[in-house]
Amino acid sequence: MNLYAQDWEPICVFDQNNNNIRVYELYPDTVSDHLYIGGLFYIINGDTMGNITSFDGANFQFMTDSMNACWNHGCDGVFSIIRYHDAIIAGLMQSSTYEARPQIVGIGHWDGQKWHPLDGGLASNYYEIIQAYLPAQSYDFAIADDTFYVAGYFKYVDSLPAAAMAAWDGTQWHTYDMPPIPPGTAILANSIAKYKDNIYLGGNFVATVDGQQANDLMRFDGTSWHKVGNGLIDGLTNLHDLEVFQGKLYVAGYFAKADGNPGNSIISWDGEQWNDLSGGVCTPFGTIDDLFVYKDKLYVAGYFDCIGGIEAHNVASWDGEKWCSIGNSMFNRAIHAVAVWRDTVYVGGSFFEVDGQPLRFLARFVGDHTTDTCSAPVSAAPEVLTSKARIRLWPNPATEMLLIESTGSIERVRIFDSTGKEVINAIQPISGTKEESITLDTRLLTYGLYYVTLQSSGNTHSGKFVKI
Repeated sequence: MNLYAQDWEPICVFDQNNNNIRVYELYPDTVSDHLYIGGLFYIINGDTMGNITSFDGANFQFMTDSMNACWNHGCDGVFSIIRYHDAIIAGLMQSSTYEARPQIVGIGHWDGQKWHPLDGGLASNYYEIIQAYLPAQSYDFAIADDTFYVAGYFKYVDSLPAAAMAAWDGTQWHTYDMPPIPPGTAILANSIAKYKDNIYLGGNFVATVDGQQANDLMRFDGTSWHKVGNGLIDGLTNLHDLEVFQGKLYVAGYFAKADGNPGNSIISWDGEQWNDLSGGVCTPFGTIDDLFVYKDKLYVAGYFDCIGGIEAHNVASWDGEKWCSIGNSMFNRAIHAVAVWRDTVYVGGSFFEVDGQPLRFLARFVGDHTTDTCSAPVSAAPEVLTSKARIRLWPNPATEMLLIESTGSIERVRIFDSTGKEVINAIQPISGTKEESITLDTRLLTYGLYYVTLQSSGNTHSGKFVKI
């Protein structure tokens, strides 16, 4: 067997007597140029840290302030970190009233010296408990339109009922009415994202929306909750992360196409239909825990040894057309977090060996990618105007103008950038004859990839073009 452990190197030494350590979150902060690390750990390089730290490339910062024992290996750990305005926000485990004044419950923000509660936290009182006597916890964050969103497993935000989801505008919390759920159950929300003006919530739950059962994924349009497509059919699924990439919403976790789902552990949603990404994870019982977008790639991490038909061990990248491994090293346990900081890939998880050699819980890629394996590209259908294709974009790449042609009369054209933001919305005149082509001015668009949704003769079709 070939050994590839030279592709990865450690950046610190964890407690050598504990193999139950986990790194759950990696957050590259472009403001401070630090890599924030969260999880379930206590000692780094001989120093007591306690579940969260930041790395400047050489040293680790002590960030536990006056927190008590709940900051060490006796608690749940840190699952989520993000910057909002001028502070780092972390999904903190509970902090009892013994030392922290005021108490920090479920979530807090770091001012560079100490932690502060975020206006009441995720429970009105530390002793407020929810299903199975679990403490409040936040599992994922998102920022959209200068609003901070949190998803997790909690009963209150401040003193307001707010099961699983809430939003902070910098001044106060906002809550959302959740759809009905079966008696004796709760909504466990692992992931949250905003896509095409809807809030998507993913996790492990069953809810009634649109008069139907929705498993593990639903969307909020600002007024009410809805299923996403036909939904995820198998109620034993568990969604771990949502991320917007190249104008689509990527959904990852543990689910199987054989159970009636759209794909295996990772799929994408364009607002109308699912894509299974060349088959997704091809490892039995494989899972994806984390997604991370950097430049023109979506990085995925979890527990698998095959994705898109290629050999890849727990970490891989997707560029919209093909899968590639990152080296070919074998991790003995799962990777729970992946991020790119200073153009270098970092991974964290529960692993403590790579290719049979000791490498514990946190590593960075130092290989030259000569051992990478890539799948064949998924070629886009030729943009030939046929009754099946129904849409043609020309010239492509476009510079100043884009001609869109269809086999039917065009009613509406919407164009989205790679983040899913709508940049053009053109409607043909209601009166008079609708044309089968439309010319749009693209001079004000920035360089990059764009996605087109076209309504023609009562049908919806899609395409993409590059602006140069």
